[in-house]
Amino acid sequence: MADVLSSYSKDTRSSAIDRCLSFRGDNTAEVKRDSSDASSNASSPAPLPRSRLVHHLRRLGLPILLGQILSAVIAVTGIASNYLVTFGVSIPLLQNLPLYVLLATIYGFFSWRNLISPKSKERAQINIYDSLTSTFSEIEIIGEEETQDRLCARLWRYAKMQGWHYFIAGAIDVHANWAIVSAYNYTNLTSIQLLDCLTIPTAMLLSRFCLKVHYRWIHVLGVLMCLGGAGTMVGADYLAASSSLGSTNGSSTTPSTISTVLLGDFLVILGAVGYGISNVYQEYLVRRFGILDYLGFASLSATAWTLVWALSLEYNTVVELIARPDQSNLVASIGCIAGFAAAMFILYSVMPFALSHTSAVLVNLSLLTADIYALLIGIFLFRNTFHPLYLGAFAAILVGICLYASRDPIFTDSVNNKDEDSA
Repeated sequence: MADVLSSYSKDTRSSAIDRCLSFRGDNTAEVKRDSSDASSNASSPAPLPRSRLVHHLRRLGLPILLGQILSAVIAVTGIASNYLVTFGVSIPLLQNLPLYVLLATIYGFFSWRNLISPKSKERAQINIYDSLTSTFSEIEIIGEEETQDRLCARLWRYAKMQGWHYFIAGAIDVHANWAIVSAYNYTNLTSIQLLDCLTIPTAMLLSRFCLKVHYRWIHVLGVLMCLGGAGTMVGADYLAASSSLGSTNGSSTTPSTISTVLLGDFLVILGAVGYGISNVYQEYLVRRFGILDYLGFASLSATAWTLVWALSLEYNTVVELIARPDQSNLVASIGCIAGFAAAMFILYSVMPFALSHTSAVLVNLSLLTADIYALLIGIFLFRNTFHPLYLGAFAAILVGICLYASRDPIFTDSVNNKDEDSA
C-alpha cells in the first residue's frame, strides 16, 4: 500500500511539474507572439489621425453636457431666490443652511466612516488568514487595540494635512453664496446671471498661477471679451433702471434705487470672484483628495460658518418673519427654500465630478448657457426692463467663449512630457 501511495504521489508531482512547464512554455510563446506582433505593428504605418472636428466634439461633449445640467439647476435657484424676494423674505444665510446640512449629513456619513475605521478591511483580511493557522482571536485583539490607540493621532494628522483645506474651502463658498443670494434683493435676475461670467477670468488667473496651466493668446483675448461684456452688462443695467424710473414721472426714490441696483451688481461681481476662487480650490482638492471627502468635510465647515453668521445677523429678521401678521405666503416661501436647497444639492453633487474630469474654466464657460434661460425669465416672468445693450453684452460674452474654446490650454504635465520626449 505504501508503494502504491508513493508512486501515486510521484506521478502527481511529475504531472504538476509538467503542467507548470507547459504553462510557462505557453506564456513564453505568448510573449514571443506579443513581441512579434509589436514589431509588426511598429513596422506597419500608423493609422491616420482622427478628424479635428471629432476630437473637439468629444473633448467638449462632457463639459457641455454637464454644463447644461448645471445651467438648468442654476436657473431653478434663480427662480426660487426671486420669488423669495417678491414674498419679502431676505435670509440669504439661512436660505443656504439646508443645503450644507444635507451635504454634511449624506456625504459626511461616508467620509467619517472611512476616516474613523480605515483599518477595518485590513483587520478582516488578517482574521481570515489567521483563522487557518488557529491564531484568529489573538490577531483580532491586537488589531483592535492598535486602531483605538491611534485614532486620535490619525484624526489630528488628517486635520493638519487635509482638514484645514476644507475649512478654508467652506468659508469661501459660504461668503460667495452669501453675496450672490443677497444680490437678488438689489438687482434683477438677468444682471445676476450675466455678471457671474466674471467667474471665468478669476478661475483662469488662479489656474495659471496656482495650478500652473499655460494659456495661449487666444484664451486671453476670450477672457477680455467676457470682461467687456460684463462691463457692458453693468451699463445696460444702469440705463434700464434709469429709463424705468424716468417713466414714473420723477419719483423721489430715483437716486436711491439706482444706487441700490449698482450695489446689487457689486455684490454679484464679489460673489462671482468668490465662486472662481472656490471652483479652482475645489478642483485642486478634488483631484488630490477625492470627491467624497470634499463634499463631506467642506460642507461641514460651511455649515459651521453659516450658523455663526446667521445667528449673528439674521436672528431678528427671522423673528420678524415669524411674527408677521400676514402669513399667506408662508407655504410658498418654504417651498421656494426647499426647491432652492434641492437644486443646490444637485449642483454641488455634480460640480466636483465635472471639475475632476475637465477644468474649472471650461465648466464655467459651459455654465454661461444658463444666461439664455435667465434672460427669458427676467423679461417675461419677472417683468424686468429690457435694454438693447443686454444683447450686445451677451453677444460679447458668447464671442469670448468661442475664442477660449477654440484652443486647448497647455497643462504643466503636458509640457514636462514634451521636454522628456525631446531629451
